[in-house]
Parts: sequence; structure tokens; C-alpha cells
Amino acid sequence: MPRSRTLGITVGITAVLALGGIAGAAFAATAPPTTAPPATTKPGWHVVKAVGSGVTGDFTAVVATGKTTGWAFDGNPIAAPTSGAAAWERSGSTWKRVPFPAQTNEEVVAASATSTSDVWAFTEDLTPSGQSRVLRWNGHHWSVAKTFTDLIGSASVVAANDVWVFGQPGVIERLGAWHYNGRTWSQVSKSAEGGSALAANNVWAFSGTRVLHWNGRAWANTSVAKLLPPATQFNDPMLTGIYAASADSVYAVGNGDLEDDGGPMVLLHYNGARWDKVAAGNFGYGTEPSQQISPDGSGGLWLPMPGYDGQRSYLVHYSAGKLSKAALPTSAADITVESVAHVPGTTQELAGGFTHAKDDPELDVTGVLLASG
Repeated sequence: MPRSRTLGITVGITAVLALGGIAGAAFAATAPPTTAPPATTKPGWHVVKAVGSGVTGDFTAVVATGKTTGWAFDGNPIAAPTSGAAAWERSGSTWKRVPFPAQTNEEVVAASATSTSDVWAFTEDLTPSGQSRVLRWNGHHWSVAKTFTDLIGSASVVAANDVWVFGQPGVIERLGAWHYNGRTWSQVSKSAEGGSALAANNVWAFSGTRVLHWNGRAWANTSVAKLLPPATQFNDPMLTGIYAASADSVYAVGNGDLEDDGGPMVLLHYNGARWDKVAAGNFGYGTEPSQQISPDGSGGLWLPMPGYDGQRSYLVHYSAGKLSKAALPTSAADITVESVAHVPGTTQELAGGFTHAKDDPELDVTGVLLASG
């Protein structure tokens, strides 16, 4: 599956999940499937920060650490390979750039936090070396916590001594799943392609068309292939993201991986006993290296669907069994949304991406941060 970065290269398939912030609330019971044309929801999204007019701006990861605090990471090493990611800290309505130990050709693919003084950023190097790093903010400065020789696709931070990183869906070099217990890192799986952790003994991940569950001792796996879009000559259905809201409420995103266009996508839900398909839509590709999923604070989900190579980008909302497109500050032809994060204690969200020339994400690029409400 091609990487959904709209500026060029393909490295297989966001970034688990990747994770936009502190854990959200539990979700409502499974709703009936729907394949009806998506409606448009109007949450009042607006731009709160714009940087890098030209070719360098792209907010690839965001995380909220409180109602008025958080972090965002921008950079576009594909378009500007001599640059590295930048870190921006939020304080109220102000976003301030903070020194960040980024390397050239490196971008942040996921971010998470347990508090304002315990923030984690997970990077990938977009050169053939394929290196990834884990960076940590201690309230005063950023430092390198770990370097991997393979690519990180997503991560999940439960506590300062319970951190998980996962590989990327569909790539040959697989990081698997690694766990940090506050002292050391250890590999727990060689095949996990994305994941979401509730605790050290309750971790959900996926590989291909299988959902994996870690109980602290061993992995159990369940095939959900029958719930994914059917395989044809031109596609290869797979899971692309997962989000564990609670022990009996887990969501997974699947994609038909239709050649060139991607999609259709499906949303699956585990209710503590079984997996069911709860929604479906034709939105192309989701966030890669792993599909980002964020709770909305009221029982629903937000899913960025940036597309690939000039496809229309959508920010999709799931609620009560239905998928709908968010009304964004500019048309789908002029913006690509890549990251999303829930603001804890609210029903508000932060989102990141970039605006660009109509239907051409390589021209007039400006990184933008959005907020709802």
C-alpha cells in the first residue's frame, strides 16, 4: 500500500494509530453498519497556526497535554530534505517554537504524553537508512530516548514507565512491537504493524488482516479478513490502524487498498466478545505510516484521511454508526489533514496538516494547525 504522504515516495503503508494524545473516554456500543454516502458534519474547524509558506510546512503530529497546552510537530523532509522537524509548544492561544533535536530528512510520525512534563515524539528518517528515534520532553528540554534501525509506524504511551512502539503496516522491514518499562526496551513481537495499549498487560495490535492481543505473557490473534473489503485482482485489503478505548471497546480501521486510489475503508469494533463492521466509506487512504485515530470526547472518533498523490483529503468523523466529512476552513482540494488529537476534558480537537494549491499538494505549501469548536 503506498504511503499517504502526498509529496511523493512510497514505503509501504499512519501511525496506530498512531495516537494523537492522552487516552480518551470509553465508547458507546456497536452500531449497525452503514455504507450510505457520507454526510458533512460542521464542528467549526478553524486555523490556529500557519508556518512554512513555500514547501516546508506540514504538521505531521499533534498532542494535547491539557485544555490549553500541547505540542505540534512540523516539517517536510520530502520537499525540503535538508530540513528537520520543528517542535511547537502550545500555551493558551500561543504556539512557540522550542529547540528540538531533529535530524535532516526526519519527520515526527506520532506523539503522545502523560503530562506537560512527559511528552514523547516518535520519528522516522525518510532516507534509505530507515532509522527511527524516540524523543522525550521532560518539561525543560528534548532528548533522545531510543534509536531503532527500522521504521516506527505508531506508538502508545500509557505511563512514563509503560511506552509501546510499533512498526509500519505493509513494509518489508518490520519493527514489530517494543516495550519500555522505565528502564529498558524489549521486543515483544516481530510482526505487529500498529498498536494501542491500555496497560502493560492489555495491548491491541494488528498484522495484515489479523488483530493481535497481548495479555502480558502471550499474543492471541483473531482474523477479521471477512470484515474487510473483498480482495480483487487490483487490491490487497489490510488493517491500517487500531485504537483501544477500553477493555471492551476497541476500534480498528481496514482499507481495501484499491490500486492507485486506495479504499474503500471500513471501521471495525470489538465489544469485548466479538468483532463487527460498524461503518464503511469510500475515502481512499488514511494517515500513514499508520492510521491515526482520536476519540472525540463524546463517544465518537476522528480519522484523518489524507489520500495520496493529489487525492482529496478528508477529516472523517464517526458517530452512532455513521461516517461524515468534517467541514474544513478550505476545500478538500486545498488542504491535507494528517494528524489529529483530542483535547482532554473537552469535546475539542487539534488537527495538523498543510494547505496547498488546488489539487496539487506540492505547490504553495503552508503547514497549518486546526482546532474545532
